Amino acid sequence: MTRVNNINLKLLQTFLLAAVHGSFRRAAELGQRSPSAISMQIKDLEAQIGMSLFIRTPQRVVLTPEGKILFAQIQSAMDSIHGGLERLAEISAARQGHIRIACAPTLAASRLGNILSTFKTRFPKSQVNVKEMPPRDALVLLQEQEAEFYVGPELPNLSDFEFQAVIEDPLVFCIPPLLDRGDKSIALDGLDDTPIILLDKTTAIRTVIDEIISSEDIKLNAQYEVQNAHTAIALASAGLGIAIVPGIALGSVSCDGFRVVPIDNKRARRSVGIITARGYVSHNYSEQLIELICQDLKSIG
Repeated sequence: MTRVNNINLKLLQTFLLAAVHGSFRRAAELGQRSPSAISMQIKDLEAQIGMSLFIRTPQRVVLTPEGKILFAQIQSAMDSIHGGLERLAEISAARQGHIRIACAPTLAASRLGNILSTFKTRFPKSQVNVKEMPPRDALVLLQEQEAEFYVGPELPNLSDFEFQAVIEDPLVFCIPPLLDRGDKSIALDGLDDTPIILLDKTTAIRTVIDEIISSEDIKLNAQYEVQNAHTAIALASAGLGIAIVPGIALGSVSCDGFRVVPIDNKRARRSVGIITARGYVSHNYSEQLIELICQDLKSIG
């Protein structure tokens, strides 16, 4: 049984040089080694495989049928490697001054404008492409390298991703005057008959709420389900119900039509930060943008 699993890759490189040029001497020149060293490496490779790979003649060396099989396999592997390297080079070139990110809708509406404006002032030659979407959709972009990172809430079971927590964002009630009893904080239970405005099931916020009401056997009278926190806030301002939204969404809206009240539940919060695909390597512009995003979020956290 041959020891093919232990073959040194340098032996395969030597074999490839000799096979391509049909000469141990030429392989020695290109590999900056002596012809005798090349010959010894080929003999070592043949010994490990257990068969001859070259027919030696005074003028040149010619591949045996077995050598041709090995050459074809190595050539195919090298083509794949070169293709991968070219792909990485294309990604690297595209990243020079060009950043593609994804962002949660709530953060995009409340924080991202000022962040990108500041970033553009600091780095006028940079270009940032932004896609606004829920976190689950963003994970697909991260895996396919269509976005470098995602700004948004943490999700469970992020085995293929890295999450850098920046702040803890509490969920709050937005209570219109007609439904306001003046409480300093309100628990989720006891709101059975109160119309509630929830974000839909595609959002991380809804996941948090559903986990709480399920584990604590709470019933909510969900009359409205919307995708955007600002839509929920608008409905609460119109007096249609009590909206449950992330606190960070209130930074860019007027609270004249409702009162903001904390939810009396320690679990009613979410971690917000940066999600990247595992193994992601940032470049200078993306590092600077991530740092700016973290600074902005911490200023309100």
